[in-house]
Amino acid sequence: MNFRKREREASEVETGALADILFFLLMFFLMISTLASPDAIRLLLPKADSTKVTPPVVESIRVSVDSSNNFFIDGNTQAFQLEQVDAQLKEILKTKKANSLIISIDKSRSVQDLTDVYDLAAKNNLSMVMAAEKKK
Repeated sequence: MNFRKREREASEVETGALADILFFLLMFFLMISTLASPDAIRLLLPKADSTKVTPPVVESIRVSVDSSNNFFIDGNTQAFQLEQVDAQLKEILKTKKANSLIISIDKSRSVQDLTDVYDLAAKNNLSMVMAAEKKK
């Protein structure tokens, strides 16, 4: 008696037509979704409230520091030293309702110079923004 097992043939699944069927299903669902009524979904969209007052324009003070540690405040051509900047800021704050200080400092200045200006801004309750040049 011959009890040896016969070798079976390998079974294969044809997947060539599967991509075509998926493409047709995708097209069918896209076409059907464009024909759907937009009123089928009720949305509660927000309404504008005209009674709200827009916040006032935020004013700022601009301070520039050049390479020889001269301070120029709000485009003024008169140069100040660090010790004079605090008094000048207080003078400007009497007339201007600013809440931020924009500093433009020369890249040759140290981080300590920037920190000194930051301390002056914090002392006068101003938030500080650093202006930078775009790299070329």
